[in-house]
Amino acid sequence: MEKTFTVKNTNMAKGFAILLLLLYHLFETEELVASLGVNYAPLSLNTFLMFSRFGNICVAVFVFLTAFGISNGLMAQGEITIKETYAQAAKRLTKLMANFAVLYLSVNLLWWYKFDYGALYGMNKQGIVLALTDALGLSQFFDTPTLNMTWWYMEVAYLLILLVPVLNWLVKKTGNIAMLLICFLPFVVTLSDSMQRYLLVAVFGVCAAHGKWLDRLKNQRLNPLLQWVLCIAGFIVCVMLRQNYIIHTYYIWLTDAPIALFLIYFAGVVMGRVPVLRDILAFIGKHSRNIFLIHTFFYQSLWQQFIYRFRYAGITFLLLLITSLLYSMLLEFIKQAAVRGYGKLSAKYFH
Repeated sequence: MEKTFTVKNTNMAKGFAILLLLLYHLFETEELVASLGVNYAPLSLNTFLMFSRFGNICVAVFVFLTAFGISNGLMAQGEITIKETYAQAAKRLTKLMANFAVLYLSVNLLWWYKFDYGALYGMNKQGIVLALTDALGLSQFFDTPTLNMTWWYMEVAYLLILLVPVLNWLVKKTGNIAMLLICFLPFVVTLSDSMQRYLLVAVFGVCAAHGKWLDRLKNQRLNPLLQWVLCIAGFIVCVMLRQNYIIHTYYIWLTDAPIALFLIYFAGVVMGRVPVLRDILAFIGKHSRNIFLIHTFFYQSLWQQFIYRFRYAGITFLLLLITSLLYSMLLEFIKQAAVRGYGKLSAKYFH
């Protein structure tokens, strides 16, 4: 077994995080659960809602892993200039924007007849500008209309690409003191809601990369059964702590960072030691970005009656997961086929 926290470990953590996201969005409120007749037995309603609402920790997990991954990539290159750093950031930004635009295009090619573009973007030529803004994942930046409110996360994803190199430099200069500095930053300057919520999580990810935290956790020599017992107990404690009204209302931006680290360890290391489970989580994790961006259409606006038709929470959850995963797999297959086709044409006519 590899001693470092690998890409596969990261994908396992992403896979677990996206499962939490689906749970959260499907069963977020008591009104939603009641109106759709969801059967949540054998849990009580309050317990069921507490666990489902905990699922929005998924964003913190993605933020942590993004910061962790970018920092590891920068450190692996040694000393590089600011110009080189941001040339790489520009490529990463362009690739993410292009992938989002392809997904946006796929949604509109399939379901164009379901959307009222005139009401959303406007009927005049300026509506084209609003549609392009949405298609590039920039609607949250400009507070413009969007086809899918879940796409607000694109703002965070873009900002992380630009900010993590700065945070990486800060951690390199100050070490873990950077976490303390960032804790006080919201009291000094005004940050956007998403940055105030997740900036500390990003710094945790950068510190984890510099301090090899996940490598150290992975190489702990604890009895596997004891690890499972401790992690399951820890998971329950995290849910109860984070979903406490006072904590969730006033301190969540502080608690999400260590909880995200714990969940990444639980999913990426402890669950990762179970052969079949690790492969399933890693596979889901590879498709987590597409699932994140597409699932809202299935459970909320387009196929709600189908997703919730069987009433049982477990079946509803599996239907949304399978539907979103199949969409992602098909989209990636088409993208890869297009790239191969373009490569063959280039080889034939331009070489």
